[in-house]
Amino acid sequence: MRDAERLRERLTLSLDNGQVAALLVCALLLFGGVFGLGVMLGRRLGAARAPAPVAGDLQALDAAAARKGATPPERHQQPEAPAATPPAAARPATAAPAPVRAATVAAPPQRAPLLVAPAAEEPVQVPAAGAVALTPPPHDPGAYTVQVGASQDRSEIARLESRVRGAGLKPYVVEARLGARGTWYRVRVGSFRDKDSANRFRKDVERELRTAAVVMPTR
Repeated sequence: MRDAERLRERLTLSLDNGQVAALLVCALLLFGGVFGLGVMLGRRLGAARAPAPVAGDLQALDAAAARKGATPPERHQQPEAPAATPPAAARPATAAPAPVRAATVAAPPQRAPLLVAPAAEEPVQVPAAGAVALTPPPHDPGAYTVQVGASQDRSEIARLESRVRGAGLKPYVVEARLGARGTWYRVRVGSFRDKDSANRFRKDVERELRTAAVVMPTR
C-alpha cells in the first residue's frame, strides 16, 4: 500500500514539473514575440523622426550613390537674396545731362579704289663665265713648263689655280682654242729652257699637290 501511494506521489510531481516547464516555454515565446514587435515599432518611429540630412550627410549620400552607380539626389539651392538697394535719399544727386543735338554730317563722297600695279620683278643677273678672273701667262714662259690640269669650265680652273697657289707655287692660265673641241683653259707652273729641268720640277709639283702633272712645251 505504501509503495502504491509513493508511486502516485511521484506521478503527481512529474506531472506538475511538466506543466511548469510548458508554462515557462510559453512565457519565453510570448516574451520574444513582444520584444521583436517592440523593436520593429521602435525602428519605424526612429525613421519617421530622423532629422533632415545636412550638407555633410548630402555629400556622404552623393559619394555612396556614386560608388553604387546611382544618380545622386538633387540639391535644392536656396535663392540668393537680392542686394539691398540703398534708399533714394542716400543716393548722391546727379545733374541730369543736357540733351545733345545730333548734328547732321554729310557722308564723304566715295572714291574709286586705286588700282596699284604689281611691282615688276627684277631679272636675276647671272654672272657670265668670263667674269672669273684668271692669271695670265708671263711675258717669257720659257721653252717648257709643267701643266697640272686643263678644263673648259673657268670656275673649275679658278679653283685649281687657287689650290696650286695655296701650295706655295705661282700658277698661270693659258687659253687654248681648239676649234671643234672648243676652248680649253690650262693651269701651268714654272718656265724652263730645257726639258730635264722641267721634269725635276714636275716631281716637286706632284709631291706638293699629290696629283699627276705633265711637262708641256710652251710653243
